[in-house]
Amino acid sequence: MDLKRVLIEANRYTQEIQAIFIKEYKKILDENDLSGKQSVVLSMLDMKGKLTMNEVAELISATPSAASQFIKKLEGRKYVKREVNKENRREVFVTLDETGEKFFKEMNEVDEKVFEKYFMQLSEEDILTYHSILKKLHGIVLKEDTE
Repeated sequence: MDLKRVLIEANRYTQEIQAIFIKEYKKILDENDLSGKQSVVLSMLDMKGKLTMNEVAELISATPSAASQFIKKLEGRKYVKREVNKENRREVFVTLDETGEKFFKEMNEVDEKVFEKYFMQLSEEDILTYHSILKKLHGIVLKEDTE
């Protein structure tokens, strides 16, 4: 068995699935008029709760000054807010604001729809296997990315 060929085919399946999933999320993304970088930063904020401005700069591959302008635009639209770190006044945290919270409420509703429409057609064993493989691959990718 040619494992490289199997991986290429699996990657193609993943890309086709992602294209279909993007259609499911497109309406919300279009309504919110967010760029790819903006949605990535908002997703990280949703996952982590807060980011420093330096983390934002690193995430979008920008200078701290450019990251500040980037956040200012999202702040003006109430997606995020800045808070000074009480323990280190020179550090600023970015967190989700009301529009950002609303955006993720809508995204979570689409997640539920996607889970029900597609994933729940898999057996419990398949779902657990899928999770296990993604978790293992996630660990490998994170480890390699930090080296």
